[in-house]
Amino acid sequence: MENTNALQQNVSLRRFILRVLASWILMVALDLLLNAGLFAKLWLEPSSFLLAPQDLLRRLYLGYIAFLVQAVAYVWLTARIGVRNWKQGSLFGLILGAMLSIASVLGLRSGTTASWTMLLVAWLIDGTVLAAGACFAAGFAAERGEKRALLSAFLFLIGSVILIMILQSTGLVPARRMN
Repeated sequence: MENTNALQQNVSLRRFILRVLASWILMVALDLLLNAGLFAKLWLEPSSFLLAPQDLLRRLYLGYIAFLVQAVAYVWLTARIGVRNWKQGSLFGLILGAMLSIASVLGLRSGTTASWTMLLVAWLIDGTVLAAGACFAAGFAAERGEKRALLSAFLFLIGSVILIMILQSTGLVPARRMN
C-alpha cells in the first residue's frame, strides 16, 4: 500500500516543527540583514506604494507571521522531495524562491505604483534570499540534526541583530527612530 503521509516516513512531527522553527528564525535574521541593513534606505524614502515607515514598523509582526507560514511550506516541500543536506536545500530554495518572487514582482507591477527598483530589490532579491535561507536551514537540519540547525539559526539571528545595531549606530545604514 502506498504511503499517503505528506512527509517522508523519517520526518517526525517533532523534527518537522524544529525544522520549521530553524527555517523561520533564519528567515527573520536574513530579513533583518536585508531590510534593516542593505536596503534600509529604500524603506525610508517616501512612496505612494508603501506605508509610512512608522506604520510599516507597527505591522512588522504580520510579515513575520507570513514568514512562519512560508517556513512551514518550505520545510514540507524539502521533506517531501527528499532534501538531505544544506547544498540541496539552498539550491532548491534559490530556484523556488526566484520563481515565486518573479511571479510576485510581475503581479505587483501590473497593479501597483511600485517602481521596478522597489520590486526588484524588495521582492525579487528579498524573496529569493529568504526562500534559499529557509530551505538551507531545512537541509542543514536533515544533514546535521534539528537541534544544531535551530541553535545555528538562533546564533545567526543574534549576530544579525548585533550587526544591524553596529551599522545603524555608526551611520553606515539609516536608522528609523519611533516617536
